[in-house]
Amino acid sequence: MVSQKEFFTGFELRRKLAHMLVGCAFIMLINLFYEYSLVVISLLFAGATLTSAVARYKRPKLLIRFLEMFDKPHDLAKFPAKGAVFYTAGALSAVLFFPQDIASASIAVLAFGDSISHIVGRFYGKTKVIVNEKKLLEGTIAGIIAGTIAASFFVSFPISFFGAAFGMMAEAVELEYLGLDDNVFIPVVSGIVMLVLISL
Repeated sequence: MVSQKEFFTGFELRRKLAHMLVGCAFIMLINLFYEYSLVVISLLFAGATLTSAVARYKRPKLLIRFLEMFDKPHDLAKFPAKGAVFYTAGALSAVLFFPQDIASASIAVLAFGDSISHIVGRFYGKTKVIVNEKKLLEGTIAGIIAGTIAASFFVSFPISFFGAAFGMMAEAVELEYLGLDDNVFIPVVSGIVMLVLISL
């Protein structure tokens, strides 16, 4: 078990900060250069996929050293740059399927809701989620709050709340039942919910 001190000075902190910062970068891209965002994110997805393939089959030392700062050991061995591949896939899905405001809001739920849920769940979680004992209720609730606040910069508060709530609840069950990556699952579910509610 990683202590709080180790977490806030090490590997997991780097991962969560990267998760939030990359999400912010995507949101800025979508809002400042929306007409180019699909092309740019598509290129980033292609680049992440190529990087993963090179790291897996060629194992260049400098690239592996860089990925070691963010990849979990089992991912680095079997699917290098997995987080980057699926994160860009999630952002790409958001831009492809949703309008600008919902794409931004759904990525905000991923960037902040997912990160905060893991941090709070790890250190303060005590109550297991019924449908998935690997997840903790306190973390899910914190993720909903963080995701709601972040998404509310782009859509109304009720819309952001339901988008974050469904996204984080989906994240709580996806590992157990679907085996899908939450970097794709969260923005897609959040975006669909927000799109439906705005259309009502």
